[in-house]
Parts: sequence; C-alpha cells; structure tokens
Amino acid sequence: MLKELLRNPKTTLLLFVLFVAASSQAQYHAAIGVKGAKFGSGITAKYFFWPDNATGLEIVLGHTRIAKGGWFTTAFYENQIPFHIPIIQLPLDLIGGIGGHVNYYPHRYYKIVEGKADYYNDNCIAIGVDVLVGVEYLSPIVWLPVAVGIEAQPFMEFVNKGPEFLDASITLRYVFNRF
Repeated sequence: MLKELLRNPKTTLLLFVLFVAASSQAQYHAAIGVKGAKFGSGITAKYFFWPDNATGLEIVLGHTRIAKGGWFTTAFYENQIPFHIPIIQLPLDLIGGIGGHVNYYPHRYYKIVEGKADYYNDNCIAIGVDVLVGVEYLSPIVWLPVAVGIEAQPFMEFVNKGPEFLDASITLRYVFNRF
C-alpha cells in the first residue's frame, strides 16, 4: 500500500511538506560545498559572523564556461533572513549579497561590439561587481547537515567587460556548528 501512495506525486509532495512543516529550521555557523551554475561552477564556503545566521561572507572558487573557459574567484558580503511560504510552510532563508569577482581567461575572452565578438589578448583578467539573490533550505534532519540553495547572480565587469551579465546556480553545502 505504501508503494501505491508514494507513486502518486501529490501524496509524496504532501508527505514531504508535512515532514518539513513539523520540523524546525536550525541555524548554522559555517558551511562548505559545491556550486553548479550556468557559467561558473566550483567550491563555495560560507561563514557567519554571529550565531543569529544573519550576516557573513561567502567565497566561491571555480571554473567558468564563458568564452573558451577560465578560472574565477568571487566574494560576497551576505545577509540571510528566514521566511516561510504560507501555503506549504516551507522554512527557507532569503539570501541577499553584494560582492566582487576576479576572473582569469587564458584564451579567447571577448566583449560584444556592434553585435560581434571583439577578442581581448590571451591571459585576460576581468574584474567586476556582483549581486546575489537566492533562497536556501536547511535540512531539519540532524544526521543530514546540508543546505540546498537556488541563486541568481547578476554581475557587471569594469575591467575587460565580457559578453555575459547574469548567472544562475544551485548550491549544496555541508553545514558546521548547527545551533
């Protein structure tokens, strides 16, 4: 009978929502994990200054698929605010952040000029500012200390402007020091 219940997507979703609604969201002090994005994927680390889980820093190191590929580092100053979706009572954190990035492109990095690619020299460095907007769900299961997030990251480069201006990602982090 349980198999039949779980085959129905509505029943499975309802059981998940009831499980999450019955759980309380824990806070954490630090996390490390991976970020998979349209353009820039890599390793991410997050650290909160105070145990209220409100403000902190995030650093991302990884590989970018813009142009012929390259490497990047991004740092954010973030604020994380808990909120609940009234219909399903899902405990989420709204994330907002501002920061900057430095990207390195060994070959074929370019900007768009009059609809065409205008290539920079090899070994190009691009520097810019970033904004981060996202939501994060922290697993209420004590033996599964992970946080899952969905983020949008608009950015603008001031040094060696590139062809893109928006990235979207999914994050998965292992959390430390749950409160």
